[in-house]
Amino acid sequence: MTDASLRLATTLGLLALFAILEWMRPARPSHLGVARIVRHGALSLLGSLVSRLVLAGGLASVGSFVQLFDFGLVNWLDLSGLWVWVGCFLILDFAVWGQHVLSHKIPFFWRLHRLHHCDVVMDVTTALRFHPFEIVASLIFKGSVVALLGAPPALVFAFELVLGAGALFTHANIALPKPLDTALRWVFVTPAMHLIHHNPNPVATNSNYGFSFAIWDRLFGTYRADAPELPSGVAIGLERWRSPQDQTLKAMVLNPFA
Repeated sequence: MTDASLRLATTLGLLALFAILEWMRPARPSHLGVARIVRHGALSLLGSLVSRLVLAGGLASVGSFVQLFDFGLVNWLDLSGLWVWVGCFLILDFAVWGQHVLSHKIPFFWRLHRLHHCDVVMDVTTALRFHPFEIVASLIFKGSVVALLGAPPALVFAFELVLGAGALFTHANIALPKPLDTALRWVFVTPAMHLIHHNPNPVATNSNYGFSFAIWDRLFGTYRADAPELPSGVAIGLERWRSPQDQTLKAMVLNPFA
């Protein structure tokens, strides 16, 4: 099985698993249906196709390429062993957290990222709702970090799998038992914790940036335990893009240019 097919199989398997868990133990009324799956799936497929045009071999191919030239910190310092994997994994996760922060702070990148926040409900398919241009920008950023690190290609591939799995889990409409959610939040991002990030109140939106680990938000003071109260009738999403017309595939693709 190739890296691409393994990644696809993992994504589809987790999508199905979390969709079942959403049905069995929903945290909020469910809006998951065929239309949402098709729209967000098509958007994700479009992003994958565009990213393949930019980097045919995916992010792990950057790791393979730099190994050929002994480029990057790991190769320059001749590092090896388990701690190299742990260190590279944490650095990559911190870099993704930092990229997420910047996507909220820099207007150009916010125009790309806001599509993700325009979803008026949140379920496992929201993890697929990223603009193709944002996916490409993220790929370039992460590829640069991988090259500078000289991270092993197998580690990079494993990181991508964990990152994708974390995104699906944290967006899923799953109600975890309160004690379990509280305990997990000390290290990991939970669905309830990430839901706060999708709250339209800017105080909440500019918090809980993590995808997999909660440690970065706790270290840098961007962690929030709960969301501000919203006016009656207001849900997640952005006020400017709440109509059904804003949720079509065409509207999502054109959103950054609105």
